[in-house]
Amino acid sequence: MKKNGQYIERFIREGQAFIPQNMKDQGDAVQVYLKDGQTEVLDLRSDLFLKKIVDFFGTSIAVNRSRYGDLIGKKNFVPVALSYGLVLIPYNTREAIGKQSRVGWIFSRDIISMKQKSSNQTSIQLTDHHLPVLHSQRFCLDQLKNAKCIELYYREIHEPHRKAVTY
Repeated sequence: MKKNGQYIERFIREGQAFIPQNMKDQGDAVQVYLKDGQTEVLDLRSDLFLKKIVDFFGTSIAVNRSRYGDLIGKKNFVPVALSYGLVLIPYNTREAIGKQSRVGWIFSRDIISMKQKSSNQTSIQLTDHHLPVLHSQRFCLDQLKNAKCIELYYREIHEPHRKAVTY
């Protein structure tokens, strides 16, 4: 991916998910999953990558957490609404390494299916990727439900003129 804001724009167009990755002799980086089946590693911490994405849309994690956390009754792991149809869902994707982030983010629109691997591990199927997350399938489905609820609430506030999408 290109430098500066171009990789954010490309991720919005072509990305499906991003997760923190520990790179040997470099530390924390972010692995980006693209719709065409490719993955790319950026020399940027995943929390900074997320901040750049929400900044691009003129919002913040804190605003999303306070606005939508109350709606779904959560303080942590609150999905982030970027626009109507564009909601990022947080999942633990690795064990914590020191103070490095373990949370990866997946666009709700790109989740095809989920399969429970064990009591605390689920595989999330995207178009050409399987992402293992460290949660039960029930938690993962609840996150997907919460993301849809937030997406509809976002539409009511910001885009009341838009017709609801039927599936």
